[in-house]
Amino acid sequence: MNLKRTIAAFAVVWAVGTSPASYAGDPCKTVICMWGLFSGTGVSGGCKGAVADYFSIVRYRKKKINWNATSDARSQFLNSCPSADRGFTRAINGRFGKSSG
Repeated sequence: MNLKRTIAAFAVVWAVGTSPASYAGDPCKTVICMWGLFSGTGVSGGCKGAVADYFSIVRYRKKKINWNATSDARSQFLNSCPSADRGFTRAINGRFGKSSG
């Protein structure tokens, strides 16, 4: 019985530790909305959540924001939209990836 608990605990820890970060938001909508912010057309009411999804991606190291890791994670999120133009996602992340919004 004790061995089963140990194996089950290990499996849970492994699954949590190895699963990629997931975001509730739609990366394609975020790309569209962030492009509006990037191009200066602004953010409509329907985009506030998508923009917040992007800026909510923050990585820490020793209780301080790790801006390089944050930028990488934000880039991965944008690039998870299969139809997004990589030039657009690079431009968006180049401007906003290392900022807090």
